[in-house]
Amino acid sequence: MLKPALLVAALAILLPGGNATAAEPGPPAFRVVPAPASLRPAIELGSGAGREQWEAFTDQVSVRNVTGAALYPVLPAAGRANGKAVIVVPGGGYRFVSIESEGFRMADALAADGYAAFVLKYRTMPTTRDIPTYLGETMKLFASMGKSTLADNPPAVDDLAAAIDYVRSHAADWKLDPAKISVVGFSAGSRTAIRLIENKPQARALENVALLYPPMTEAVKPGPRPPLFLAIANDDPLFRQGGLGLVQAWLGESRQVEFHLYSGGSHGFGMRLGGTTSDLWIGQYIAWLNRH
Repeated sequence: MLKPALLVAALAILLPGGNATAAEPGPPAFRVVPAPASLRPAIELGSGAGREQWEAFTDQVSVRNVTGAALYPVLPAAGRANGKAVIVVPGGGYRFVSIESEGFRMADALAADGYAAFVLKYRTMPTTRDIPTYLGETMKLFASMGKSTLADNPPAVDDLAAAIDYVRSHAADWKLDPAKISVVGFSAGSRTAIRLIENKPQARALENVALLYPPMTEAVKPGPRPPLFLAIANDDPLFRQGGLGLVQAWLGESRQVEFHLYSGGSHGFGMRLGGTTSDLWIGQYIAWLNRH
């Protein structure tokens, strides 16, 4: 995810009075970019089409105003495949999809270990196309993190359900076991996974689920739970807001919980190295995944 600190830097560049000007060098700008030329071929999930907006800041690419969901397969090299699939659901507060840090980088790590990864570009809430206004509104959203509850985004849940259906129905095309499908969600993507588990029959098809820095106040509805891997940092506002609420709720329905609480990493550490022990989460997750 684009961390709040990076949004502050981008806002300083773009708003009047910012430190960087056209005449003097400064930090890289938050800018509109075309969809990356290296973008994997997409599987459209039938939710429509629209004028989505791709943007970049530093080395992070995101997409917003998504009205047509898509799935991007990232497959293991020949001879590495283990027949298992993982659907990757990036975060972004439902305002954007953090498709680079929490999408393709995650998928690449999974594919390197033999998993067929599928990055979900789900429908987002509409936002203004004007970048300074958008950044200001997004900063307000992140400033309220840990103090309020993120509004649900039902279309994203529908898109995740459609993605699970698609991977299951086309499993033979990729030589996958349709009973070996997992989901890993980041931030808003983890909330999407929770809502799917609560409300959608596709949840019964999941072998396990991983939630990265999810809303910890979630009192998940009673019902069957797949094995859970959960990772969050102690200095994440979402942990400070909810403590162990989500973990305790899950344990009430299932004893199959692996919980990692890191001393640092803040919110949105994703696949970016930050010099904290949260950098180790991906290896710990894959080790857990290999045993489920």
